[in-house]
Amino acid sequence: MKPAFAIAPNFHLGSGWSDRLLVADNEGWRAPREDELAALVVETPGSDAAALLFAIPAHMRTRFWDMLGEEATQGSGDFVTFAADLRQFLAFKELPPPTDATFDLLVQDVGGAVDPAGLWGLINFSDEPLLLDWPDVRLRLSPGEGCRIDPRDPGRVVPPAEEPNAMVAIRLGSEADGRPEKLDS
Repeated sequence: MKPAFAIAPNFHLGSGWSDRLLVADNEGWRAPREDELAALVVETPGSDAAALLFAIPAHMRTRFWDMLGEEATQGSGDFVTFAADLRQFLAFKELPPPTDATFDLLVQDVGGAVDPAGLWGLINFSDEPLLLDWPDVRLRLSPGEGCRIDPRDPGRVVPPAEEPNAMVAIRLGSEADGRPEKLDS
């Protein structure tokens, strides 16, 4: 099954698909040709989209880093409130996470892995692009971008080459996977 990609309804993203998608080419990666884009991108998002792209507003990215700074310096960073506001923003944009979804703050070190189990969505809070990998295709999430991921085919997060990835993972219910709402590193 080849993943299909779409922009979530009620969201507008600046760059095009040829800037976001990479296809396998021998030992490397390249931008897709027009025929490959046609096979990977769906104009009307539906249940067949492996990834629905969206963007969060700049003020939420700023709040994220402020919250982390408060946690590091004063021990008072409130991830639970931030996650609730993020949930409310996505619901307002008509892309609500499941009611029982949990929000995890993840930092992926160079060479580190991210568990894709129960992954419903992922938001890149890093200053560098984040890469999601499926067989023969990669999706580049720019800073401040996220995607709703089909949990049946979540792909994997490519480990960063130099700087750690900072992201929020939205996972299907804590009862289903035993995960509490938490702060991970």
